[in-house]
Amino acid sequence: MAVITRHDKRISERSMADSCKTRLTVIVMIVFLHLVTASILQASVLDEMSIERWKDLREAERYQMQIAEKYYREQNWKIAAAEYEKFLTLHEKSTGASFAQMKWSICQVRLKKLNTAIKDGFQSVIDYWPQSPDAITSAYHIGLTHKEMGEIKPAKKAYQQMLQKYPQAAVTAFAAVDLIDIATLENDIQTQTTLWKKLTHETPRTSDTRGVCENASRQYAGFLLQHNGVSEAVKSLNTTYPEPSLLVDQFVTLSVAAINLLMADQKTVLEGEKLSDAAASHIRTLLPSDVSVPEQKIFAHKCWFAIADLYAASKRPEKTEETFKLALEKLGRNDEILSRYAQWHKSQTQFELARQIYATLENKIEGQAQIAYSLREQLKYPEAVAIFQQLAIADVERPFHWLSEAATTHRHAHAWMPAIAIYQELLAKDVDHTDNWLWNIGITQRDGGMLKEAIGTFRQCNNFPNNYNEMAGCHRALKEHNEAILLYNQVAGTDENWAPWALIQIAYTREEAAQPELAIKSFQQVCKRFPKNQYASQAHAHLQTKYKITVTLGGAKDE
Repeated sequence: MAVITRHDKRISERSMADSCKTRLTVIVMIVFLHLVTASILQASVLDEMSIERWKDLREAERYQMQIAEKYYREQNWKIAAAEYEKFLTLHEKSTGASFAQMKWSICQVRLKKLNTAIKDGFQSVIDYWPQSPDAITSAYHIGLTHKEMGEIKPAKKAYQQMLQKYPQAAVTAFAAVDLIDIATLENDIQTQTTLWKKLTHETPRTSDTRGVCENASRQYAGFLLQHNGVSEAVKSLNTTYPEPSLLVDQFVTLSVAAINLLMADQKTVLEGEKLSDAAASHIRTLLPSDVSVPEQKIFAHKCWFAIADLYAASKRPEKTEETFKLALEKLGRNDEILSRYAQWHKSQTQFELARQIYATLENKIEGQAQIAYSLREQLKYPEAVAIFQQLAIADVERPFHWLSEAATTHRHAHAWMPAIAIYQELLAKDVDHTDNWLWNIGITQRDGGMLKEAIGTFRQCNNFPNNYNEMAGCHRALKEHNEAILLYNQVAGTDENWAPWALIQIAYTREEAAQPELAIKSFQQVCKRFPKNQYASQAHAHLQTKYKITVTLGGAKDE
């Protein structure tokens, strides 16, 4: 028995796909194809035969199916299709016949024979094996294939029929997701919300559907929050996050996103503030009354920080500050609240107020460190360096860390020599991290224009090929092109992973040296040796745009 088609049943209707296609505009098609890719990934979990069905196959059937599946996994679609067809010929009455027909159909999709896949493949599964699980999956694939072809109307029809005919089937959840994708493109809010609600509250959550249902619950909650539906949004999230702490995380993340969206438009600022108040009010209902239990106190901190974030999103500093003061009153002064309070002041560019709070932290080392970081953010480099150096004395457990921060601050200030002096001190004292400090000296010398010195330092490092790449870059900056090419060649010949990058650097170096013929040969070498590598594509494009050369012996994108 060959592959079963609808024509075998003498069905007279003929495909009118080419004449009745409704195509989208080019821009919408780009978005649409992106969604199709996601749909194909979703569908892949439905293309496996269950263990129970494998057990039902006879030995000869199992052997032939395994051959076909092997080629399918290897994405050798043409041979896989032939092997599935062979299964159907040899084992027409097998319980695996419907599965083989469906997988043959999927192979046709991968071979870009989309109409064949629908008419002669998936539809045949439905016609010949209407009670098999593969019939339901094939019904989904018909919609998905229409969607991949850009045929919105038949895709919607196929998906909607699935929702009506197989409401409890796991694959129907994927059909609903695809309908949501289409509704998003068509700005069909009613369909979106209806299907989000269905997936959230009605669809059974199995191992196959849990992911799409959880995602739908978040999307639905996000939509509800944008329309001030706080209580319904909480119900939606509760289906996925019954644990209060996780619920708060998701609720606040989605609420802040909705508030930011509303606050961005002057017409909806009041709605943003209203949502902020409603969301904060809900979080207050979750605050534990007894914080003597450590777990409850941790959760209380999370709730107070959530309220502060909600008010901050609505751009009401007075309410945010009031929240931090209430948190300190209810939970007592502690470094966690004070640090968040100071961090918020920094976000308001109130650095002096932030530093006043940092100075009161019980952990004096952390408080001084945060003061130094804030000074560095304000480009007050000498003051920051002074504190980091004090910390190197005060913190006996991490002196080298703070000296490194002082050196980094000097580098931010382009004070290269003081930075190098500190790294040299670290090189002498911290013998366990010699390579790290040598590398930092070399980077600082490079950034400071001390290129010859940097080359000498990088030569002492042991992190090949990174040090050779940096040395070559310095030689190029010095216009010592031959020396740079020599180093790149050593990288290309030693490390296969770096070879494409090193070879294209040789080509660019040839250009810098005004050697266009050798540059062209080097670019072509990248294309020839590594045709599928990203640098081959880069070389191919460069040859076309700069040298008008289209034949590059590889490197072009696959059609």
